[in-house]
Amino acid sequence: MTTTLLLAQACNNRWSNHRLLAACALLPVHALRAPQPAAFFGSLWALLGHLLDVDRFYLDALHDQPRPYQDTDWPDLATLGAAQIASDQRLIALCRRLAPQQLTQLITLPRVSGPVREQRLRTLQHLFVHQLHHRGQAHALLLASGVAPPQLDEFFLEQDEPLRRAELAALGIDEGALWGIAP
Repeated sequence: MTTTLLLAQACNNRWSNHRLLAACALLPVHALRAPQPAAFFGSLWALLGHLLDVDRFYLDALHDQPRPYQDTDWPDLATLGAAQIASDQRLIALCRRLAPQQLTQLITLPRVSGPVREQRLRTLQHLFVHQLHHRGQAHALLLASGVAPPQLDEFFLEQDEPLRRAELAALGIDEGALWGIAP
């Protein structure tokens, strides 16, 4: 069950990032990059870049290819968006292949103070919480910028499935297969 839930969270992450970046594309570049006093990292643009850079940091470690955290100077939203899609798909693929016994294995996180060993499951949970935390901030920054923020909390309840069906299908996410529900 744990690996199913992790895969569901990875799929939700893909869908949420898709919706968030689509809303961000409605902003002019100057508004996306404009300093905002309430913004973590100074602007919505910097927040989006941080979110992706942290995803990549943890994914490398989860794939046993640890590398130090690095801020990337993303040139534009199209490039950042393509990299986010690749990162999201990499996370889905990782969660799809996970066996329960792998969840307790230790991975290495390179920190400034030196390498730290963490359990794979705890690292994945940390990654999902980090994503949710910053997407919530991006949601508020979009609203402050005059763009209607996307609905991001309709993934797990069965009653909301019709609201997301077409979008998930376009992203290649088969919710029935994910939850083990026969068509």
